[in-house]
Order: sequence, then C-alpha cells, then structure tokens
Amino acid sequence: MIDYLTHYYKKDTAPFQTLSALTRSEALKVMNELADDSPIYSRFNNPNEYLDNRSRVEEWLINSFIRKGCEPTDRYPNYTVLGTSKWIEEHSINYRCDLCKIELPVSLFSEHDISFTVPDSMVTYNLEIQQPANLYNPEFHGQVFTLTEAKTIFNKDFMADVEKTKFPGGAIPYVEAQVWNHNLLKDYYRKLSE
Repeated sequence: MIDYLTHYYKKDTAPFQTLSALTRSEALKVMNELADDSPIYSRFNNPNEYLDNRSRVEEWLINSFIRKGCEPTDRYPNYTVLGTSKWIEEHSINYRCDLCKIELPVSLFSEHDISFTVPDSMVTYNLEIQQPANLYNPEFHGQVFTLTEAKTIFNKDFMADVEKTKFPGGAIPYVEAQVWNHNLLKDYYRKLSE
C-alpha cells in the first residue's frame, strides 16, 4: 500500500478545514465564494443540495466505520487522498485553482483514525444506490474500508486501475481517505510549521 496521504487545500487558506465544522449559513457563504465552473469547485454551484448530500454521506461513513469496530475521535472526517491524485493536480493547473498540498505518513494513524472509500465517498455512496451496470462494483462501491483492509487491498496495481477509471460526471478517480482524528492533523501541521 502507498504509505502516505495527501491533503489538498486552497492557497491562502489554512489546511485541514472542513465545511462540516461550520454552521449551515457559514458553509453556504464559503461555498458561494468558491463555486465556479471548474471540476474541483463546480460541486458548490448548488450549495444546499451539496450540503444535504454531504450530511447524508458523512452519516453513512461514520456509521459504517463504527460497525467495523472503529471508534472515531471526531463526528465528521477531514478528507485526504491515498497517495496523490493526478486528476486533482492536473485540474488545479488547467483551471487555475491555486491548490497546495500536505503529505501525511499513513503510519501517523491508527485503525480508529482513518477510513477509506473507492473512489470519493460521495461517488461511491451514489454508485451503491444507483448501481449502474457499466460502473458498479459491489466489492468496492458503497464500502468503507479500515486501515487493515486498505493495507491488504490497495496495492500498486489496484491504485493504477483506479487512476484509469472513468466515473459519472467526471468524478475524481482516487482512493479517498477520511481522517477521524483532527488533533493528529493539527499536531502534524504544527510540527511542520515549526
């Protein structure tokens, strides 16, 4: 398995911020400021729908994670990518979205701190519901994986296949990692900044 995660964030903002930490009105304000036609920020063009979907998906994520015996520290995750995402990086350049990134060693996290989905959690959740014949794979879609499972499943060949997959609406082809312990992220960033 790839031994690092990447957290992408907008230049001139602090890393590890999440809409889930905001009130609805604060989140709507942020999304209205970020919304554009780029593949990265177009998801905010309908902010109320996005927030409703995100809330539903985050509830599914935490419940699935807990059912696997994990005990998350926080009620909502911070989002990262296993390894890197060529898709995010290419679209960041092509659409002039000034993104920065921080790489985090997977060894920083315990079984209770991190979960994984294939691909992005919103996409995999919807693939499970819709089950389109040409895309749906019940082995991976609609599944939340633990760190132990990820170490077994997400080898180099698997990751190469994910990068080549085309998802509905051009959705991001990567393995998403959800971090459920925000203090670990803050401490790591503080040490990087010293």
